[in-house]
Amino acid sequence: MGDVAISIPFWLELAACLTGGLSGAMSAVRARYDLTGCLIIAFVTGLGGGITRDLLLQDVGIYAFQNPSLIVCTLIGGIIVFYFGRLATYLDPIVDLLDNTSVAIWAIIGAGKSLNAGLGIIPSILLGTITAIGGGIMRDVFMNRSPEAFQAGTLYGSAAAIGCTFYVLMRHFAIFPELAGPICAVIVIGIRYCSLAFGWRTRPAHDYSDAAIKVVAKPMKFIAKKAHVPIGKTTRDRGGTRISKIRHHGTRLYRRLSGRWLQDQTAPSLLDSANSDGAETDCVHWVDAPPEADVPPADKSDRIFVDREELHRIMDNAAAKSAEPTEPAKPADPFEPRS
Repeated sequence: MGDVAISIPFWLELAACLTGGLSGAMSAVRARYDLTGCLIIAFVTGLGGGITRDLLLQDVGIYAFQNPSLIVCTLIGGIIVFYFGRLATYLDPIVDLLDNTSVAIWAIIGAGKSLNAGLGIIPSILLGTITAIGGGIMRDVFMNRSPEAFQAGTLYGSAAAIGCTFYVLMRHFAIFPELAGPICAVIVIGIRYCSLAFGWRTRPAHDYSDAAIKVVAKPMKFIAKKAHVPIGKTTRDRGGTRISKIRHHGTRLYRRLSGRWLQDQTAPSLLDSANSDGAETDCVHWVDAPPEADVPPADKSDRIFVDREELHRIMDNAAAKSAEPTEPAKPADPFEPRS
């Protein structure tokens, strides 16, 4: 077996194993397991984390099998709860204190053995945390339920991880290494009781994708508004581009200098033919406009341009004709009830 990280009395290790056995046996009794199942769950809860740690280290023996008294202590806890479960409930305050203390002890032992085995900071923290909460995780796995250490609630695994972090850093950088163990134990036990007293709880996952998308999309929208937007066909037809405006003014100047605007005024236009058919004179076609009129070049599309006021007048006339009564209205009956 490797060197111990801190001088821990053997009776305190026995107390930690007994506490784990009591906790596992209580869960087994609530699930109505028999004596064999209760003892197995008690053993797994009390020593499962240490066995997992020793299996991962691979260069030392399994500490629980080298000290059978620890195994016997967990089995005694299972028997006590199985036959005297009601009396065991009166020891809840003591069991809670021993449970928190055992978490701190197993965290110190696991992290210390990892450092003595030559592992780095992160692996030592992981192995210390696994040693502290591994028994509870294995208990829940054996009982086919979700591990409580992984669920949102009071700080349990987080307390062990924080305590292991302080212990490993103090040992690795030689910052009061002789006080690293007691400080780790105080931190773990303090966080556990503070989480119970002040309601410190971990929270489940929260999706911030929408907030992140809004943060990213806001500057992108601002850039898109400021960026140059390609001109469409409608804008080109209306002469919205700078090149089309220059071309339009050049065409006006050429028609003025060449005298073509006089020919356009004297030549028959589509406006006269439209007047002969009864069209209104206030509709101007783009081709027949004199060069003095500041209008864009002729529209070569098949669209028809109609004055808005004329369109409303035509629609009003059509509505008035359709509303004219075909028969003379009958006089209202004086006895007819009026609504």
